[in-house]
Amino acid sequence: MSHGSRGARDALGVCLVMCLLLTSVVIAADPDEMVAFNTKTLKFHCLSCQWAVKCTQNCVTIPRSEAIKRGGVPCRVCGGSCKKGTSE
Repeated sequence: MSHGSRGARDALGVCLVMCLLLTSVVIAADPDEMVAFNTKTLKFHCLSCQWAVKCTQNCVTIPRSEAIKRGGVPCRVCGGSCKKGTSE
């Protein structure tokens, strides 16, 4: 097996692990939790996230499920939820 295909296989493995981790965060989060949704960047944040606090334009407070329906993606800092480590 060449080094190129091993690298691709390793990258695929890392990608799969990241997808599983992100999925677990989405599953654990409460869909009715209120989040700060930036209508320009389509990122949503926990209301106490540093980026939510700094968002003075284009942000609305909506349920997490609505942010996802609008095409929103979770913030990379807070994960889009204040409820860390919960499994509901």
